[in-house]
Amino acid sequence: MKKTVLIIEDQPIQMEMLKKLVLEVDGTAIVYTAGDAGTAYQILMEKTIDVFLVDIILDTSVPGDTSGIRLVKRIRDIKKYMFTPVLFITSLEDTTGYAYKDLNCLGYVEKPFSPDKVRQLVKKALYFTTAKDEDAVIFFRKDGIIYPIKVCEVVYMDGFKRMLTVHLINGSTLDVFCRSCKKLVEEADTDCLLQCSRSAIVNKNYVESIDIPNQYITMKGIPAKVEIGVTYRKKILAEYEL
Repeated sequence: MKKTVLIIEDQPIQMEMLKKLVLEVDGTAIVYTAGDAGTAYQILMEKTIDVFLVDIILDTSVPGDTSGIRLVKRIRDIKKYMFTPVLFITSLEDTTGYAYKDLNCLGYVEKPFSPDKVRQLVKKALYFTTAKDEDAVIFFRKDGIIYPIKVCEVVYMDGFKRMLTVHLINGSTLDVFCRSCKKLVEEADTDCLLQCSRSAIVNKNYVESIDIPNQYITMKGIPAKVEIGVTYRKKILAEYEL
């Protein structure tokens, strides 16, 4: 399961350095970045974040700015982020007591920060996982109409040429213009979906059996078999510990 990290830092050089350190700890992590609170809030609402790295001062043009703290206060008001690890990036020593007591901060990094300390704290923070939304939704667009489809209603999706067919639990299908299966899985932000070939995605909750020798997956209540791509075989084996 890939972990997701959101770095909120207004200084591009320090942002890239922090991103590099996170990937040194976990090379498979998905790292999002934002230079201001507004952009960060949009990302954390659209995605599910497992670890936050937040600079307390996000606008140096404002005397006494502590917009990073205000952002974390908003984050803590969101149910799924009540206990998500937050690492503060700060040069303001007097804020750390408040951060620990009222905002449940896991740790803080003083500027100029020590790479070793950042790696240690990130490694500790990545131990935790934020619960995914049970009612994750994928948005499809067709003929100018947007169709919100709950992931729990999707059995599998497969593509042909430039079209993607979404097979739903009620037996109906939705044909839409194809977009990257990898991108679809990322946008859905749920552990339920598993890409099994370049053009197919299955909902793990509806997998009935996996035939590795013949390279296909059988879905519950669906007669069709979903192909396992050659390059995805190892991924399927690891997912199901086969």
